[in-house]
Amino acid sequence: MPHYPLPIPPIVIEAIDGKDKAFFGAPWITRRAENRAAIQKLSGVINTIYESGAPFFTKDAIRDLVRQIDEAGVRRVQTEPVSLRFSVTGIDGKTADIPVKLGVKHGGAQGVELDGVELFGAILKIEFRTIDHLTSIAANHADEFDPDKAFLSMAVEVETVPVLLLTGEAVPPYPINRAPETRAILHGQRTKWNASNAYRQLVKAMLADAGSLPRVDKVVAFACFNPSDVEAAEKSATEHALVIISLRDFFARQQHQPTTSVRCYAQDPLYQDVDREVLGELGMTVLDHPRGFLEVDDATAVFSQSPTAPVRQVIADIARPALMIWNRICEIPREGSWVGVTEQSDNISPRLEEMIRNHYIELPFPADLAGFGSLLAIYVRKY
Repeated sequence: MPHYPLPIPPIVIEAIDGKDKAFFGAPWITRRAENRAAIQKLSGVINTIYESGAPFFTKDAIRDLVRQIDEAGVRRVQTEPVSLRFSVTGIDGKTADIPVKLGVKHGGAQGVELDGVELFGAILKIEFRTIDHLTSIAANHADEFDPDKAFLSMAVEVETVPVLLLTGEAVPPYPINRAPETRAILHGQRTKWNASNAYRQLVKAMLADAGSLPRVDKVVAFACFNPSDVEAAEKSATEHALVIISLRDFFARQQHQPTTSVRCYAQDPLYQDVDREVLGELGMTVLDHPRGFLEVDDATAVFSQSPTAPVRQVIADIARPALMIWNRICEIPREGSWVGVTEQSDNISPRLEEMIRNHYIELPFPADLAGFGSLLAIYVRKY
């Protein structure tokens, strides 16, 4: 089992710190070095807890944090200042109280050419912190290190967004289509997908193992983007078509049940009200993060492609889904401009690898499915 933190070549750290020193100043880099030392000192304890098999994530803990957020009674986009506290139990068994200031105005929204738009720390979000993130000495993680949160695998953070003062709603970071256009794109891609050779290949791949397919009564999709996004509409619509037709409809037919017997959920922080409306018409329930994880159980099919949350590691702790279509479990070379700066959001881990090795059969995801890349694989539970 690898020991965390994952190594970063000293020459990379020196180069990053040297560049950042010129911008942030020497005191910033000194503090970063002190935080790196503190992280490395705590990493031994964190590794011991991880290697003991103690879960970093549980449904009870996720459900409790969701309850606390619901009971706080704040708006989805909060522009009135309010001070909150959230109680979270760390992997060391100790409870921490997290103070949060929400609705704080930060001034004009840079890069948004709209009158009456201001930046607010307006949205509560739950951050999942995996073994590789808790122990990372990459620059971003060292800069954000907080000793009070050192053992927290979940934390409540505040997202700063541009808000249109007239409506109090967050301004999307990209142009979005209205409901009629979004509906037309979704229906068009659904029809195109249903008639495609790619769809037939995927069904064939799943039918090859149909004799031992576990029962599925729900499909949960993570990070399918939002079909209202003008630029990503077709790609997003294709992924939603895969979830609805290839998974929901496939399992309903295999189990000789109506399609309504297989519930369909989708979670992505990018969803707009338009997406909730149109996807709801297709039988998909949009859930706010992290509520999608609470729906995952042993009778669930999961779809996720390159999410910005550690979907695979969280699920490895909380469930053994019937089937997953997600990024293939393999080592991805740690190279590129992000090395030493941050960590990938959906890394693999020894616990995830063990789950796949002991409980799943890997089936190839048809390689020529346009828009899905080459990193996906199908995982079917053995029993």
